[in-house]
Amino acid sequence: MRNFALAALMALAVPVGASAQPTTDRDAVMAVVEGFTEGLAAKDADAMTALITEDAYLALVQEREGEDRVQSMPLAAAAQGLANVPMDIAEPLGEATVLVNGAVAMVWAPYEFMVDGERSHCGIDIFTLIRADGTWKIATITYSHVSEGCGDAGR
Repeated sequence: MRNFALAALMALAVPVGASAQPTTDRDAVMAVVEGFTEGLAAKDADAMTALITEDAYLALVQEREGEDRVQSMPLAAAAQGLANVPMDIAEPLGEATVLVNGAVAMVWAPYEFMVDGERSHCGIDIFTLIRADGTWKIATITYSHVSEGCGDAGR
């Protein structure tokens, strides 16, 4: 009986199949995204660029005067620009949705962009990540830019 109880406890303690992997990948993906936003708040271009692919890009969509305006640029250039902003900045994320399938992942999260402690704008951040050689990196960041009526944008 004691051997059966021990075997049952061991079976419960060992992750089965792929169910343990997504939790690990989800945590790793979120660690990269959180590291990027921490680098942004610290205005540390090296910290941000260490978490992106070499050819990563940034795209923003903003509705102005009834039209959707789209801009894009290399993410490394955006990181350098953010590092040189003279004001205090931060981009806290709301509750994130994380999807992982093999070596690709997506994080969808509402955000507020803060300048000197005041909300400048808000929207949704969409991070796409790839895993290469066991390391997750950001391949793209696409975000909406809402200047008025943020409320609970996307939450």
